[in-house]
Amino acid sequence: MSCDRSLFSIPMLLIYLQTSEVDGFKPLEPIVLKQSSIKDNNFVFFQRKYTLIGRGCYSRSDLGQFIYRVWLKKYFDDLKQEFNNRPELEQIQSMQEAIAELSARVIDLEQRLQELSNASNNLGEVAIERVNLDDAEVVKQLVETVEQQQVYIAETEPDEQIDVAEEREKFSRAFSDREFKIERIMWLVNRIYAAEEPNHEIPVDAEEFLSRYKAGERDFTGINLAGVNLSGKALNKINLSNANLSGANLSRTNLDCENLSGANLRGADLSEADLSGANLTGANLDNAYLYKTKLKSAKLEKATLKKANLSGAYMHEVNLSGANLSGANFNGADLKQVNLMKADLSHADLSKANLIHANLEGANLENINLLQSYYDSTTVFPTGFNVGQAGAYLIAPSASLQNANLAGANLYKVNLAKADLQGANLNSANMEGADLSQSNLKGANLSKAILNNVRLLQSNLVQINLSDANLNGADLTTANLYEANLSKTNFSSTKLVAANLSKTYMGHANLESANLRAADLKSSNLIHVNFKSANLIAADLSQANLKNAKFDNYTKLNDANLAGVNLVGVTLRGDFSGANLNETNLCGADLSSLNLSGTSLIASELRGANLTNANLTQANLKDANLTGANLLSAQLAGTIMPDGTTHE
Repeated sequence: MSCDRSLFSIPMLLIYLQTSEVDGFKPLEPIVLKQSSIKDNNFVFFQRKYTLIGRGCYSRSDLGQFIYRVWLKKYFDDLKQEFNNRPELEQIQSMQEAIAELSARVIDLEQRLQELSNASNNLGEVAIERVNLDDAEVVKQLVETVEQQQVYIAETEPDEQIDVAEEREKFSRAFSDREFKIERIMWLVNRIYAAEEPNHEIPVDAEEFLSRYKAGERDFTGINLAGVNLSGKALNKINLSNANLSGANLSRTNLDCENLSGANLRGADLSEADLSGANLTGANLDNAYLYKTKLKSAKLEKATLKKANLSGAYMHEVNLSGANLSGANFNGADLKQVNLMKADLSHADLSKANLIHANLEGANLENINLLQSYYDSTTVFPTGFNVGQAGAYLIAPSASLQNANLAGANLYKVNLAKADLQGANLNSANMEGADLSQSNLKGANLSKAILNNVRLLQSNLVQINLSDANLNGADLTTANLYEANLSKTNFSSTKLVAANLSKTYMGHANLESANLRAADLKSSNLIHVNFKSANLIAADLSQANLKNAKFDNYTKLNDANLAGVNLVGVTLRGDFSGANLNETNLCGADLSSLNLSGTSLIASELRGANLTNANLTQANLKDANLTGANLLSAQLAGTIMPDGTTHE
């Protein structure tokens, strides 16, 4: 049960009075003074007998009236008994006057209590001793203060000589003592609540916050930014410890290495934000949205992430030991080298997550989803946990991963040599620097995969899909890529020496500076392929389609076989000396200044070709069609002409 600021919440304030029933409250035996906001919930026992006044929420005014009514009831009953035993009936009049006086004082005290309530808002300047005290210490201070006040009152009150005056003074003093006790109790409890009452400060809006930030302010400890929209902002060298950011929009915000310790981020949107190295110790991230958030090396000790969405989050080297992650969504998250020792992962979704080198020792994996997640031999699971039955993939040499779904997986520099990956889905996977030598990737899908500097020596890549993949600097020496889909694949600086690329589709592929020496490219579709600076010495490109392919002066095609190749309209540059261009279609091709010495062009179609300044020394043009060809300044010494004669 909660109360607003205007109400005085005492869910279990038990004050004992030995009295009869008052307004429906029964007298109880000696018990407790209990105030629910006291953190250790210990009961404190009074030696005196008091009475239960009630449970729930009371306004300060109502509570004050009630307490006085209880006290008045008790002392009126005592007074009645005393009067019945005394003959001095004339004192009745004086007692009635005292009662009237007390009634007036009740009204006066209610006003004072109201003033106390109004003044409580200014208590921030007063050191609240309650914060560091437990129940026993609070009560001890209260009792000692009350007793000291009683002694003070007793010593300062003047002695009266008249009997009636003495009785009246005695009654008045006794009631004043109790009045002081009640007032003191109310004051102390008010102080306790003032120290522990939640912050209801009005949230600061984005405009004001950014204005203060722009003015140079960096310490925003405890600020209330609930629901604020700071999407896409860069907040450098900022202190947001203990800040209220619940429900805030912090998507794409740059907060790397910033202080967010103890912050309330419950339900906040942190998608694609950069929190690398940030201090989130003790932060509340329950139900937060952290899709693709960067959290590398972030400090999350004692943080709570119950039901948080961390799908696709990057969390390398994060310490989550003992964290409450129950029901959290880690689908596709990168948890490489993450410490999850003794973490509560019950009902969590870790499907497709990267658990390579992660530590889950002693973690609660009840009803966890590990389907299509992946791990290696260094990953630690709780004793007795059968990860194989959980549907996770082991990444290791000679691993059996047929038809495995590892799309988008981060397999940076993994060792999968001799692994069976037939039919595996590695679409968009990051396999940079991986060792896949002698592996079987027949029919595997590696489209859009990152394969920079990957090793594929002697690998079976038959019918593989590498469209849009990046194999920059990869080693595919002697690899078998027969009938592979290599459209738009980046093979720049790739080693394809003696590789089998026959009948492949390589439309728009980039083979700039690639080494294709002695590679087999016959009958392949090579339209719009970039062969600039490529080494195609002794390569077999017979029957290949090279329409609109690009060559430059550094392309090497010495002794290459281009028989039957379609080079219509192609601009050829580089060294074609000794190449086989028999029956090649070079209609309209630009062969100007090209080195074709010793080249065989038997029965080639050279109609309209540009051969100005070309070097055709000792080339063989027998049965070639040179109709409309431009041979201006061409070098023809020793060239066999179309009619079979040798040019001098």
